[in-house]
This record gives sequence, structure tokens and C-alpha cells, in this order.
Amino acid sequence: MMTQRKRGIVKIKPVYVGIYHYNYCYGSVCSPDIKGTPPVKRLDPKEIEKRAYKMVEKFKKNLNLDFVEIDKPFIITEHRHVRELASELTYDTDAILQGNLGGTPLIDYTLKLYALPIIRKPDPLVLRALRVKKFLKESKFLYIGEIPSFSAPNGPWDFFKVQKRFGIRFKHIDSGEFFKVFDSFNKDEVKKELVKWKESFEEILEPTEDDLLEATKVYLTLKYLLKREDANAVTVNCGRFTEVRPVVPCLAFNRLIDEGYVCGCEGDITALLSSLILHSVSGNSVMMGNFGYRPGMFEAREGEVTIEHDIVPLSMTTRKFTIRDYHGRRFGVTGFAPIKPDQPVTLFNMDSSLEEATAIEGKVKESFDGIHCRIIVRISVDGDVEKIPEILVGSQHISMTFGHWLKELKEVGKLLNIKINHL
Repeated sequence: MMTQRKRGIVKIKPVYVGIYHYNYCYGSVCSPDIKGTPPVKRLDPKEIEKRAYKMVEKFKKNLNLDFVEIDKPFIITEHRHVRELASELTYDTDAILQGNLGGTPLIDYTLKLYALPIIRKPDPLVLRALRVKKFLKESKFLYIGEIPSFSAPNGPWDFFKVQKRFGIRFKHIDSGEFFKVFDSFNKDEVKKELVKWKESFEEILEPTEDDLLEATKVYLTLKYLLKREDANAVTVNCGRFTEVRPVVPCLAFNRLIDEGYVCGCEGDITALLSSLILHSVSGNSVMMGNFGYRPGMFEAREGEVTIEHDIVPLSMTTRKFTIRDYHGRRFGVTGFAPIKPDQPVTLFNMDSSLEEATAIEGKVKESFDGIHCRIIVRISVDGDVEKIPEILVGSQHISMTFGHWLKELKEVGKLLNIKINHL
């Protein structure tokens, strides 16, 4: 059985140019001998090979990232090897690690025409940006429910445009198919899964056992569809769901995020794409929600911003979940647990044009159960809060992960041609 290939592995092809640009020496150009014009002395091919592998080992020694793979070096010792390089490069190659014996401008130019980044040292900013590009190209998202979403109506609804822009594949699944799978699970199977899930519950308040079984079926349905479609991201038009049946995906999203999936609320495509980028640049879990940036907006106070919604993965909290209903409405299931305080965070949101994004760094101040939204996070930002409207793009939602990643996101912007607005 084949092992499933991990997404976002950056493949680097070392290329060592072991020939000189000059064929003959003319005085001070390349030799102290000004009397004659002897041919350039060539190194032994074994010595060139030794230098090539030394280049690779030096690169690996200074590399502290687990998502980079270095291929066997391709060594150019004759001009015909330049022509043969094409057969060594694949669609899976993300960059060329180049080393030169001497100045070779014509060969350098040929390498540039492959339109692959050419690197000479393990720059973490560049490598993380390459990871984002690769991760997006290898990703696939599911949009579940009717289009457009009532709460995120600006799309972008041209999913082919998204694929052409970033390489992300997609599949639209209507509510009918979702509930067909939902109804296919037998009760014993669902109960067995719920018993395991309850290990992450600290207490259960409003939801009944039947409510919990329904929430478990939502999880099982999403997990089945994600695996069937080889998808690693999902967004649900949950507002329309609640018109059909009293179920929401909130608690299931919490669990799926910590299983490595990216989840977006309310059919918001830009929030989903933002979360994919944040997850791939950081390797961390990502949550999202309504963004408050002025006093009174989504519970924000003077000099701070907030995120409020119903998703909070357990990996970002200080304890297990308190299991609650949905917005105090006596149906659905959500989970509350306080966010780890004093954590540095990065907030990120993309515009529906896919050409512009907002990135903000800050630190968690506190979090609490807002009832109408199950988790509210107060955040102090690095910079002037009052200038946020000048840089803000995208929907009312924003995505958040632990850590400061602005420098890396700027590098992503260069690589993917996205304007990164920041304070």
C-alpha cells in the first residue's frame, strides 16, 4: 500500500556548474602568465563532484526546516550537460540550488529560463514562501451548500479562477448530498465515535445526547467527504443548513482543524484561502471569525481588536471543551475553551480579487464565552489600531494563528504577486 504523500514538501534540485566561462587564459583575466595563452586548466571530474556534494551538505547543515527535500545534485562538467538538465527537472521541482566553479553567465541565463527560483543559501523566509506556493498547488477545498453564502456573498465564486491563480482544486457539494451521507451512518457507529470524542470534553451544558450524536454525524460526514475527495480544506454555508436541519459544523471544525484540515465558516472563500496560507506558512492550527477593530464592533474595546465566532481548536486552548449549544438558541453544538493568553498571533485576510491581503501581528490579551459567538478573543496589535481601516481588505472575517509571520507573508506576497497591507 502506497504511503500518502504529504502536502507542501519543497523539492530542491542542486545544480553545480563545474566548467568555466573561459576556454583560454589571456593574461590577467585568469592567469598570471602574460606571455602565452594556454587553455584553462580543468579540474578532475571527481573533484567537481566532491565540491557539488559539499555545497549540498553545507546547505543541509544550515537548514532547520522539516518540509524541504534536497534531490541528488546534477553536475555540469561538459556543455552537453546543460541540454540534459531539462530531463532532470519536473513539475515537482520548486527551486534550484546553484553552485558555480567560476563565472558562467550564459549557463546562468539558461537556468533562469526554467522560471524556477534559484537559491544559494537556506533562507527561511524564501523557503516558507515556497512551501505556501507548493501547499496551495497541492490543496483541494470542498464548498458545501448553496452558492452564494448569505453572510459572505462576495465570493470569489469563480472557483476555476482560484485554481488558475493558486493551483487549488475544488469540489462543490450541495446540501442534499451532504445529508445523504449524514443519514447513512448507523447509530452504533456514531455512538462509538462520540465516546472517543468525549475525552476532549470537560463539561456538557445545554446539548442533549441526541444533539451530540448529530454533531458527531456532522464530523463523520465531513471527514468522509474530505477523504473521498482527497481534500484538505472545507467551508460550509451553515446558515442554509440551519434552515434544513438544526445542525451546525462548529464542533466538528474544531476537531478537524487539529487533524490537519483547514476549515472556513459560512461559505467564506477568502477566509478559507487566508487560513490555507496561514496554515502553510506557519504549520500551525488556524481559527477564524468576525473581526472587530473599533470600539463596540464585535466586542472590541479602545486600542484593541477582536475575533469572535464559534471555532476554537483544542490545540490553541488552555483546557478541554465546555460543550454548549449554538448561539444560545437551544440547538446545535459548539465548544468553548479559553485561548492561551499572551500568545503572539498573526491575523490575515485576503480580498476577493485574490491580489491583495491584510496582515496584522499582535498578542492575545484574554478570551471568553460570548454566547452569541462562542469564543471571543481580545488582541493587542503591533501598531496603530486606528490605521487598520486604511489597510483592511476582504470580508468581515479574519483568520488567526499563533506566532508572528509578517516577514514570511511579505515573502509570500512577492512570490505569489499579492500586495500585503500591514501596519
